[in-house]
Amino acid sequence: MQLNNKVNVIYAPLEISRYDWGIIALAFLASRIILYAIGYFGAMHYNVETDQIGQINLLSSVEEDVWNVFCQFDCAWFKSIADVGYDTYPHGLTTGHAANWAFFPLFPILGHYLGALFGLKSLYGFYILANISSFAMLPLFFLCLRQLGQDIEVSRFGVWLLAFSPYSVYFISPYTESTFFALTMMLFLFAYRHQWFWVAVAGMLMTATRNLGVMIVFSALIIAIQSYGLRELLRFQEKTFRVVLAIWFIPFVMFAFMFYMYLHVGDAFAFKNIQVAWGRLFDNPFDYWVEGFETGGRKIYLSIMIAIGWLINIYLFKQRRYAEAVFMLICCFVPILTSTNAFPRYMFGLYPTSLALVLMVRNRPYLRPLFLTVSALLSSYFVIAWVNAKFFTV
Repeated sequence: MQLNNKVNVIYAPLEISRYDWGIIALAFLASRIILYAIGYFGAMHYNVETDQIGQINLLSSVEEDVWNVFCQFDCAWFKSIADVGYDTYPHGLTTGHAANWAFFPLFPILGHYLGALFGLKSLYGFYILANISSFAMLPLFFLCLRQLGQDIEVSRFGVWLLAFSPYSVYFISPYTESTFFALTMMLFLFAYRHQWFWVAVAGMLMTATRNLGVMIVFSALIIAIQSYGLRELLRFQEKTFRVVLAIWFIPFVMFAFMFYMYLHVGDAFAFKNIQVAWGRLFDNPFDYWVEGFETGGRKIYLSIMIAIGWLINIYLFKQRRYAEAVFMLICCFVPILTSTNAFPRYMFGLYPTSLALVLMVRNRPYLRPLFLTVSALLSSYFVIAWVNAKFFTV
């Protein structure tokens, strides 16, 4: 294999053996069965207000109960987009001034059509999409680790760690995280291998999934500069012109959505401006962070997680994973310009976070079982909290 020391990229065909496909399939099935079961029993039996011991009906549980208990918080907004379309005026929340404009279209639209394809409700389409994406995450993470020169055991560990990520609840629920995560890894993998057409495709799909997806242009640019050099990039020769085209195309989806919002509700930035309905107001992020410690309760937890996120981000910079570190910095910093809410979700829903956790123990095999055990325990805890609508998980 040829190793490019400039960007630490291996230029060789990437393959997954039958044995490793078996590990990937086992990790996926084990994590889904365990986490969905924990969620179901956590909702049915650990909450005294909904205690249904002695009333288990396996058929109804599999057909309906499991899927309903995981549809929490923003799930209702995705359903509204899939079933009705974008609101023409605010009407949601108890205050009546929220709208589904805050959510980008790819996930709800695909969920709608997947459900329709099988004659199911859009909610079930969301689960199909989320689990297809969750499965895709595992081989993609394996390939990214191999592409970055990690040995086979480290890559296999990465598969298990991602399958039982602390915030796996977002990967098994009808949320955008798994789709966004998978698309992010696709983009990085293609960028590592200089396949810029597919970088553009993955980047456009990322942008259609979440508003911060457009920020991937900076990471693509960093990888291109590391690979070709800034001077070569500015010459606009054939191989570098593909990079420029890829970076130009990624924001087009954002502009298209803004144009649609302008025609639909008269505000191109409706997806941003409607955030005020959730109490998100632009302010000094460090004030929000300090305020969390002063407020107490779940806010302390959120502020602690922000500090941990910064440390992980610093670690990535020290490892010279600049493209990944910049994307993590942007995706974690922008949300806390308005609030500390949901920060752990944003952090653990990112490829760079999982990459950093694997890199931390790549030369410490004795720590890997501990990492995986703690991660699996936390994932179980957050699943139970999620299905019981504990707001600190959001």
